[in-house]
Amino acid sequence: MKKNKNDGDVSLFNKAAETPPRKHGKKTAAFLRRNAVEVMYFRIFKKIILISVTTISSFLLVVYGFTLVYDRTGSFTVNVKSQDITYNITLSEDDTFTDRTSVLTSKNIAKLDNISGKDIDANVDEINGEHSTAKYLAYTFYCKNLCGTDCCLSYELTFNNVTNGMDEAIRVRLYVNGEYLDYAKTKSGKDGTLGMEEDFCDRTFANINTVCYGDVNNVPADGIVKFTIVAWLEGDDYDCKDPIKGGSVKFAMQITAGEVK
Repeated sequence: MKKNKNDGDVSLFNKAAETPPRKHGKKTAAFLRRNAVEVMYFRIFKKIILISVTTISSFLLVVYGFTLVYDRTGSFTVNVKSQDITYNITLSEDDTFTDRTSVLTSKNIAKLDNISGKDIDANVDEINGEHSTAKYLAYTFYCKNLCGTDCCLSYELTFNNVTNGMDEAIRVRLYVNGEYLDYAKTKSGKDGTLGMEEDFCDRTFANINTVCYGDVNNVPADGIVKFTIVAWLEGDDYDCKDPIKGGSVKFAMQITAGEVK
């Protein structure tokens, strides 16, 4: 049964009929015009929300993808790049170069432990490919000059990522053709002293992002250069304390070939 006005239930059409018309145009009720505008704004708002949610979701998926790839990438990556087309170099995990490549990546995330440099195996430079232990990172590889003339190989070893301040106590040993140098960050000063570390440190890091860089000059045609990187947390370093536990570090190395210097 339809209710009348006295019942307090008035239809929208009755309200529209009782609403004074506009001075110009159709006699559309003001409240209906206002309602239409609100609906339009609501639809626009919904579209904005939908676009925003879609954009944020896509961004988070991309970030997650990069994070997933990064987490599955090993602790060390090396790549080669010729400075011009005259020079051609390649990499391999063994000196036979049966598997040539321009990029090498360790397969595992190295778990560095607070050991002494004395605990590094004496044959660490004699094992090809990845041979990290439960306490230190170790990776050996080779670079070959494929061009028909002598060249200079320039290398740069950098930090790809460091967390929990692990670089304060880390040591990096780089072998080049059997000869090595140990690198470390300058003292933090927390022990009241500054300058170069005393324990297993031949040179300080080149800068905040770079371990070292150098050249191997006069590499002959078909000549091979052998590299080994070793990294560990030096237990005798004053900064090797609990706050850096659980941290991580990754390295990247780039080798370029150019004219003999």
